[in-house]
Amino acid sequence: MYYLYTSGTTGKPKGIIRDHGGTAVILQNAMKYVYNAKAGDGMFCTSDIGWVLGHSFIIYGPLLVGLRSVLFEGKPVGTPDAGVYW
Repeated sequence: MYYLYTSGTTGKPKGIIRDHGGTAVILQNAMKYVYNAKAGDGMFCTSDIGWVLGHSFIIYGPLLVGLRSVLFEGKPVGTPDAGVYW
């Protein structure tokens, strides 16, 4: 489990608790049924690794189903910029 803190639109810090068990089940099912991912496939997620979506679909999801994961190192300046990956 981990804590995720955000200020959101209120400007006041608040935290939520994310448990790994439920997250792992959802990620494994998403990889299988949404992305049709199979062991040995590769995965490239353009999200920032610090965001929940990023570490979920760059690290945990691919590991759960045996995928290779391609990482983009560094936060691009002036995001969003569709050309940054080229």
